[in-house]
Amino acid sequence: MSLPTYRPRVAFTVLLLGLAGATARADERLHLSSFGTLGYTTDTRPDIAPARDIAQLPQDSYATGPSWRLDTRLGMQLEYSPHPSVDLVGQWVVRDEFRRSLDSITELAYVGWRPDTEWDIRAGRINYDAFLMSDHRNVGYAYPWVRPPSEFYGWIPILSVNGLDAGYRFETDAVRWRLKAQVGNSSVVAIPIGSGYDLQALDLRGLSLTGQTDHWRFKLAHSRLRVANEVPAFAPLFAGLDAVAAAGLGGVSTEAADLRTNLSFQDARISYTTLGAAYDDGQWLMQAEWGLSTASVAVVPHGRMAYFSVGRRVGDWTPLVTLSSSRPDNAPRTAATDWGAYNASLRDPALYVLNTNRIDQDTLSLGLRWDFHRQAALKLQWDQTLIRPSGYGLWWRDITLNNDSSRINLLSLTLDFTF
Repeated sequence: MSLPTYRPRVAFTVLLLGLAGATARADERLHLSSFGTLGYTTDTRPDIAPARDIAQLPQDSYATGPSWRLDTRLGMQLEYSPHPSVDLVGQWVVRDEFRRSLDSITELAYVGWRPDTEWDIRAGRINYDAFLMSDHRNVGYAYPWVRPPSEFYGWIPILSVNGLDAGYRFETDAVRWRLKAQVGNSSVVAIPIGSGYDLQALDLRGLSLTGQTDHWRFKLAHSRLRVANEVPAFAPLFAGLDAVAAAGLGGVSTEAADLRTNLSFQDARISYTTLGAAYDDGQWLMQAEWGLSTASVAVVPHGRMAYFSVGRRVGDWTPLVTLSSSRPDNAPRTAATDWGAYNASLRDPALYVLNTNRIDQDTLSLGLRWDFHRQAALKLQWDQTLIRPSGYGLWWRDITLNNDSSRINLLSLTLDFTF
């Protein structure tokens, strides 16, 4: 059974009322925290523009010169505990997005309940629990890089889930474990085509197991979801493909029907499995994650992605090196038949759209973090990315590049802070 599709306006209103009452009482049960990133980026290509994730707004400034918008963000979190076992939490993050609204900037808006020391239950808008950094994906101060590796974190725009989750804690020897189950729906404006695509993810189910020792943290997670709606801008293309598929033109109609099926987001089934580990002994930092995504249609990005990062603290300085990679499981589609007059107007555009979301690239990153203040850090990072033909799913680019390989260098400087 599907949970109802909704945006958490009711939960959000209840949360604000609770927080307003808490502010009036102004006691220690209310906690306000803020975080932010001021970022500057420049790159070496006038025909390719980077995106932190596929929910960002493509800007001409990305491709034509330096930009402050790629990584800059500001967040605020309010927490109120009306009872020792109950928490009200709200988090809002303002960042570069294709379409910004109160709903889109609301990352968290939930009620949490701890019936005992082993269980915790949350209902409302909660974080998508699929990564090592699910709890702080937008908090730049909490991780060593300028941004989480795009190959692993950039392709999936889901940050939050409207639903509930339940976690159970237990211990074995020196390991502290947490098993969490999650269920809900999600909505995000992603893949900016035309006026934008409001992706509706339904029937999201997730299960994760996290282990923690003094220096190590491990996580295994699996989630599944169904896409509920279609990309509106695809409607004319679908109408043309449907007409050719129904025309009885042999191989041409067969190819048109296959393209139509694999271009449809609606009812696409997606699964995502991740495995990660992080090590921090106060001096050495190491972190790696591996992921496998599957999809029932070719137009949805899917494949294998991974990264490995190592750094070492030297006083207030932390130099880092990171290798990250993404490989699609579907090969680029090419024309199987000649559609005559419809090659340029229908077949080729369909093939372009089908291939446009594939992600096939490798990145080498060198970074340096300076913790000059206990609540602020400066980061400098150089990324060199090799993008393979029909592998530009994480970039805004000139469409003439799709069949070529590209190499791009990105230099970033950020100030990350909490207060």
